[in-house]
Amino acid sequence: MPAPSLLDATLIATNQGLRTQYGVILPPGARVAAYVRSTGAQSGDDSFLTTNLVPTLAAGLARARAGLGDFVVCLPGHVETVDAAQSTAFAAALVAGTKILGVGKGSNLPTFTWSATASIWTIAVNDVQITGLRLLLDGITAVVNAINITGTDVSLAGCDIEVSTTAKAPTTGITVAATALRGYIGFNAFRGLAASVATNLIVVAGASSDVAIEDNKFMCPVTAATGHISVTGAAINLSIARNNMYNTAAASTVCVSFAAAASDGILEGNRFAVLNNGTASAQGVTFGAGCLVKAFQNFCSDEPQKSGLLSPVAAT
Repeated sequence: MPAPSLLDATLIATNQGLRTQYGVILPPGARVAAYVRSTGAQSGDDSFLTTNLVPTLAAGLARARAGLGDFVVCLPGHVETVDAAQSTAFAAALVAGTKILGVGKGSNLPTFTWSATASIWTIAVNDVQITGLRLLLDGITAVVNAINITGTDVSLAGCDIEVSTTAKAPTTGITVAATALRGYIGFNAFRGLAASVATNLIVVAGASSDVAIEDNKFMCPVTAATGHISVTGAAINLSIARNNMYNTAAASTVCVSFAAAASDGILEGNRFAVLNNGTASAQGVTFGAGCLVKAFQNFCSDEPQKSGLLSPVAAT
């Protein structure tokens, strides 16, 4: 079996188990509360799977025990629509400590499509971990807030997230609220077409603390001067690190923006790409008045076939 990847190491460290080609190795004390597959039982399924098989994510979540780290496993080929009913059922059934794990690869990933502007996954309980899903936030245009995280120690890792199609994009993709302490968003791929631009993608709001957004790939269009990550309040102990970020919106200038607030933390090792042909060292990231974030080895390129420049410029 190949050596674990950095994502595997992250999943192990956060007690999300280890995904292998033979199944999932669970942390001690956890159990698979349910398997989720919209197409039901298939030929050759064993009795344990069929006994614990449900057609929707909410039905699987309802079987998890609060605080015990139970897994709800979404199987390859599962498809589900996030509409008003699913939004309500998801929030009502989700309990603290649940791990939602998708199994599959490429087009076989379990897929959830947002279908109404009010469609939303509200994660208001603590210690929820979501990994390995395909999330289509662009099933309809102008989804107000696709994922709203208010609970503490919530992680979203290793997901494939579609932000825009030729005619559809959300208003806001993910909000990390002031109460969402120690939130983690890592190893996700955010992708989309430049024909439709998301207003915001990830918003870190209010006085949240210890939020980490690390090791993601952003290849999608977001508001030109706002970027993929928008820190709107006085968040502290932020870590925005090692992300590859290409804002493909027309005349884009920014991938990360900080509002005029006393946010603090570290911006480190990110690679920014923008389309406005300006001064690369002054693009990629913007800081509002009073921002206290320190930057280390971030680079921005704003021209084809050119290597990036240090952005922001070095301290003197």
